[in-house]
Amino acid sequence: MTANIREKNDRYHVVIYWYQNGKRRSKSIATGIPVKGNNIRKAEAARKEILSEWEGKISENSSDILFSEYMLQWLETIRHSIAKTTYYSYKRTIKNSINPYFEKRQIKLRDLKAFHIQDFYTHALDTGRVSGNTIHHYHANILKALRNAEEMDRIAENPAKKVTLPKKGKFIGDFYTPTELIALLIAVAGSKLEVPVMLATWFGMRLGEIVGCRWDAINLETKTLFMCGTVTCWGEGTPTENLAYNNFAKTPESIRTFPLTDKMVSYLKALKCKQEENRLLASNGYCQEWDDFLCVDEMGNLIQPGYITKAFPKMLKKHGLRKVRFHDLRHTNASFLLENGATLKELQDWMGHKSLSTTADIYSHVQRKAKEKLSKSICDLIPLSCLLIDNLMDDLMDAPDLNLPQADEKAPQT
Repeated sequence: MTANIREKNDRYHVVIYWYQNGKRRSKSIATGIPVKGNNIRKAEAARKEILSEWEGKISENSSDILFSEYMLQWLETIRHSIAKTTYYSYKRTIKNSINPYFEKRQIKLRDLKAFHIQDFYTHALDTGRVSGNTIHHYHANILKALRNAEEMDRIAENPAKKVTLPKKGKFIGDFYTPTELIALLIAVAGSKLEVPVMLATWFGMRLGEIVGCRWDAINLETKTLFMCGTVTCWGEGTPTENLAYNNFAKTPESIRTFPLTDKMVSYLKALKCKQEENRLLASNGYCQEWDDFLCVDEMGNLIQPGYITKAFPKMLKKHGLRKVRFHDLRHTNASFLLENGATLKELQDWMGHKSLSTTADIYSHVQRKAKEKLSKSICDLIPLSCLLIDNLMDDLMDAPDLNLPQADEKAPQT
């Protein structure tokens, strides 16, 4: 249960919220305290008193509620201590994935055991719809919620601590070859996907960063692009609904500046002119809400993240291109940089990773190819070393007592 202070008719009211039978309930209670006269402290004291009183009225035993109801109650408790996007992400996970299972079984908070949670994870994995990584996401929500219940003396101990979690699978991102990337750029030319694909190819940005890229962050004179804002879904609907621009990055490390080449500058100037032309042609019909954004269609509407993730695989199939995720263009950008001599530290700064270990872990498979290329470059740069190797092999082949493979035989693989 939560309680907020509201102003109504120049008086402070306290609105309490709670969940009952899966539905959110609310009640407004007048305090009689006037807004004028700097009475906010009195209103806060009244809020606490009313909250305590109604907690007793709603349930004599606060643990005598369904676990599924408690999950929603806990979420409202932490709502103002987490980011809005995080709140809605938690809410979708709880309402769409966790609660349907527990609501069906009508398990109360006080009766919840470790084996109930373990059975839920096993059931989710057996359906084949989720991975071990997704189970870890579920567990993070459940563990935090039950930790709060334990701290508030609603349960004796946290049963989630006893659960055995599945092993996380190590994800290896896919990436395009230069030839495949050229074919992709040809395929998206002139479409709504052109600008998002170009930005992903050039800079390896995240999808939210691409859609959130603004003209006021680009300086065509100094040839720089400042990456700071993102567009995210903050509502309860699909990723194509309830979009909001955040003028801050995912992490401090995500704030970064990209240099622009002459060709990039020329492309961006042409794009800017095209958008100005569309604005004049559409006149009053042109959308003003996303006026300063790069990723807009001919009517000024934002090219939404949900559209990109759905349209991208369809476009690949239409043009006979190998199936990859849109996010794999970020991996493609990173692999090109690594294979062309970028250090891990440079790549960390470029990709906006929080730690160097994250960069090393994600792109370990690309590093091997880059190192193989470095080894070959050593031989190419120092031809004398290759000559010495050839001479040594000739000497070994002439030795009578050595059982070496002949030139036309395959050497055993090690």
